[in-house]
Amino acid sequence: MSTRDLSINLIALLCLTTLTWCSKSGGAPLEEEEIPFTYLSKIENEPGFGDSDEEPVGTPFKLPAGLRFVQRPNHPFDPDIKKLYGNMNTFYVDINIVADSTWKGGEIIFPAGLAVLEVAPSRIQNGMLMDRQPITMPPYGNTGGNDTTTFYLGVACMNEGKGLPWEDNNTPDTRNYPIGKGMHIPTVVTKNEQVLKFLSLLKNKPHLKLKQHYNPMDAYRPDYVQPVWMEPYSVIQTMFWKLTDGNGLSETDLRELIEAIKK
Repeated sequence: MSTRDLSINLIALLCLTTLTWCSKSGGAPLEEEEIPFTYLSKIENEPGFGDSDEEPVGTPFKLPAGLRFVQRPNHPFDPDIKKLYGNMNTFYVDINIVADSTWKGGEIIFPAGLAVLEVAPSRIQNGMLMDRQPITMPPYGNTGGNDTTTFYLGVACMNEGKGLPWEDNNTPDTRNYPIGKGMHIPTVVTKNEQVLKFLSLLKNKPHLKLKQHYNPMDAYRPDYVQPVWMEPYSVIQTMFWKLTDGNGLSETDLRELIEAIKK
């Protein structure tokens, strides 16, 4: 199966999941739910989103003084769930940081709306962090002053028509996980009003914190049934693609999203 076929199949699966979720979710009728806004306009001509091959624009993201990003291409993916941060899991981005002697330890804030730019040879999706993530970095010298700290951010895809980072994973450390190892770098925090409104719906949802992995290739088994715990994340991605590549989100879409991500 080609990379493009895999992407199309995943998109179809996510759409089907959304319809299934909406048809079976209980509780109060959707029309009774209060929502902060009733429409999100489609994103047009926004660099880095949809079919755009340009770099995303926004506020440049910078690490605190004493820290810098590095590449770590030969470091195996570590599936320790304690190293995975975020409230979305379409794919993971490896973040590798080195401290210098001025870093005394502390917290790094990775903000909601942080775009991670794809730097892989193939044309794959950019990613977006969907909620604010504070991460503690140990002080310089705790590991001899030379080691790199590596952790992973779970992100949503920003480009429905492009390839997914994990499609060609075939090494023992990556083939069972949605990791795009060495394929992305953090760049800017978006200022797009429609995206920020979308992200506001995901705030204060601690139950969305990533607590387990999934194997993205399982979805292509004939007998595959998506786990219940995955349903909210599938709906988030489907709705986000409607914003980035589709016609925007209607009131019905927004109500379906809110229903899917509530406790």
